[in-house]
Amino acid sequence: MTIMTGVTDDRTSSSAWSSATSICVHCGLKTKLPPDSDGRVFCCHGCRGAYQLIHDWGLEAFYDLRDGTPASRPVGDDDIPSADHFTDLDDPKLLGRSAPRMIRRDDAAMQLNCRLSITGLHCAACVWLLEQTPRRVAGWSHSQIDYRGRTIDITFDPQVIPLSKIAWRLDRLGYQIRPLDETTQQTADDVANRSLLIDVAVAGFCAANAMWVAIALYAGQFTGIASSHAIALRVAGVVLGLIAVLVPGRVFFRTALASIWTRTPHMDLPVAVGLSAGALMSLVSVLDLSREIYFDSIATLVFFLLVGRWIQMRQQRRAGDEVAELIRLAPRIANVVDDEGAVHRVPVDELQIDDVVRVSGGESIPIDGVVISGNSFVDRSLLTGESQPIRVTIGDMVEAGTDNTQSELHIRASAVGDQTRLAGLTDAVGAAVAARTPTVQLANLIGGWFVVVVLVLALMTLAIWWQNDPSVAVEHAVALLIVACPCALALATPLAIAVGIGRLASQGVLVRSGEALERFTQPGIVFFDKTGTLTRGRMGLTHRFGDLSCLPTVAWLEKHVQHPIATAIVDAIDINSETNTYTGDDLRQEPGFGIEAIVKGDNWRIGNAAWARAGNTQSFDSHAATIISDGSSPIWIAINSQTIAMLGVSDPIREDASSVISSLRRLGWRVGILSGDHPQTVNRVAEQLSIDPTDARGGCRPEDKLTTVKAAAEGEYSRRGAVLMVGDGLNDASALAAADVGIAIRGGAATSLAAAPILIANNDLGNVVTLIRSAGRIRAAMRRNFAASITYNALAVGLSMLGWISPLIAAALMPISSITVIAMTLGSRMISNHD
Repeated sequence: MTIMTGVTDDRTSSSAWSSATSICVHCGLKTKLPPDSDGRVFCCHGCRGAYQLIHDWGLEAFYDLRDGTPASRPVGDDDIPSADHFTDLDDPKLLGRSAPRMIRRDDAAMQLNCRLSITGLHCAACVWLLEQTPRRVAGWSHSQIDYRGRTIDITFDPQVIPLSKIAWRLDRLGYQIRPLDETTQQTADDVANRSLLIDVAVAGFCAANAMWVAIALYAGQFTGIASSHAIALRVAGVVLGLIAVLVPGRVFFRTALASIWTRTPHMDLPVAVGLSAGALMSLVSVLDLSREIYFDSIATLVFFLLVGRWIQMRQQRRAGDEVAELIRLAPRIANVVDDEGAVHRVPVDELQIDDVVRVSGGESIPIDGVVISGNSFVDRSLLTGESQPIRVTIGDMVEAGTDNTQSELHIRASAVGDQTRLAGLTDAVGAAVAARTPTVQLANLIGGWFVVVVLVLALMTLAIWWQNDPSVAVEHAVALLIVACPCALALATPLAIAVGIGRLASQGVLVRSGEALERFTQPGIVFFDKTGTLTRGRMGLTHRFGDLSCLPTVAWLEKHVQHPIATAIVDAIDINSETNTYTGDDLRQEPGFGIEAIVKGDNWRIGNAAWARAGNTQSFDSHAATIISDGSSPIWIAINSQTIAMLGVSDPIREDASSVISSLRRLGWRVGILSGDHPQTVNRVAEQLSIDPTDARGGCRPEDKLTTVKAAAEGEYSRRGAVLMVGDGLNDASALAAADVGIAIRGGAATSLAAAPILIANNDLGNVVTLIRSAGRIRAAMRRNFAASITYNALAVGLSMLGWISPLIAAALMPISSITVIAMTLGSRMISNHD
């Protein structure tokens, strides 16, 4: 009562206010009340109080989620962005990484090309739609979508159409573009995910309650129900159905309108037609108890399709941005030494050529450059695949993304930022991914024809039956549209992929792109990286000769050294309490050779032959030969110029490597090795694993791996079978992206994991075999689902055209088709464990 009084007073006091209508900023209703002192308009005190409470609690995002735009009120026609809204995109200085570059087309015309982030992608049909759109727009010659990376490459003539107008047209289609920016993309993904989940929740609420209303009506037909009660229930059900169609289901109409505008068939078009037909028929028949209404079916349809769309979005989100992952490898902060010798910490983005950077032991190198002071060891395994760090000294080149494992280095920058080799590899990964546009699934390929065929058949049905009875003709056409609504067709493929991905995840195999499972066509060739893939990826102690009582002291000395060999010795040898009195104060490290220390008055030397090889070597020379022949490196131990013991260290082969390769051969796959390690080391590994020496290639740079994989994919195996690449390092990233299927093994650089669509998260090499076997079963499940949905649609359409299916029966059959596909998928045995 108080609120009503307040409203009356406000309206009375506003008698001088013009008759112009304003919009309440909270509820969006029209009102003639004047704005308050802050320029805001409220229709009543209740809205004013709710608005204030929401802002006091910091929940202003409520209006963003409600309206789907940053505006604080419902969007009207005047709020639709114009091309002027996107003018920032026409200024290259504001685009950062997305700044356009000049290219020359085949017709010799100069055009601009840029890559931007895009949001709103839902499925492969969206890719098809966006890549067809340039044909309808003058000056926009080409677009290419990277579905996994959620980016779009646009080629256009700025003299004919500026980028802002392209952005405006994309916005009208329901897609938004913005400059590449990791933070912006993350925020856009979060907003899109949250918005879709809200739509799923609303659709689920409407579907569940509509079902209860439908059950009450069906029960009333058998037990009796008052006409007034039946009408009330029908009205409630229709309202729930309309809410489901108009609120969460709006995305289907937006895409359907876009497909009409571009004259490109889209799977959402028959969905929109079916929803519209069901909604209109229900609305027209709501008060006529003799006619059927379909509100429960359309609400359920919206819910199931949105759930499938959310699953696809989650797959897309997990794919991540491989280019951003590559960039994260390099440190973000560098220690710059000025002319006076003072050290300043500055962002890596501010570094310039000829800057001197200090890199301490254990830190990553942020630039490409030349060592001007110090000597140390650099772990280049991420870039080259070399299993052991290499020695660097004054005058040697080092690269960004590698690790300084020992002593401090001063490096003069010769390449920074986008000029580094790391940036080059980043571009290689991006190019390899973008060059392989997503394969349009069979369901989407047929879906385009399905759309046209269903609409044509509906018109034919209407025309054939119109001669007998127009009302019957309309009912049969509506029944056809409802029963042929391609929910089962739309769910068949992504549902099988989603279930297969979930079950593979339980085995430790994470599939970041369902498309990858379709690429296991028939047996071809599997390329393995060596270090960290076929081998353990870290040094291990393999041999022990001589007086082994010295080993605890050796381990204690090595504990004070930062080096992979030292780590291997410490991990393998127990340090007893007798060595705890040593402090390491007299220890001297000689990079490239070994260490020297005074322990209880004795001089100890541990290292390579040039450093520690001393007297009493005759028997140890034979031990050294044995260690080398086994593919390991000998470590000499001498006390007071007398050799007393020898150790062997190497990166050992995984215990399961041999059985995995044997299983792959039995399945018909050929096996090869691509490694940056020394060719002799690679040949020894190939010999131990019975791999043909002609397929074992050592000394491969990342570029060489990429070339080999591309040659295989474009040559013999492009016709005979798939080309797989299995690796774990950054040096594998571009090859992983270029292969038909890239498989990353946990333990290497995060970049290669992002570049590969499949990740073996538990480091079990046997899961490569599990994956290959399971991929075939998942494909079989997809084919069964697809065949079942096509068979259902063919039978249902035929019966509808014959008049044997009424709209009521069609409404019942429509969800049954989806339930059948779901049951078949969940009942399939998709995963085959590796024996």
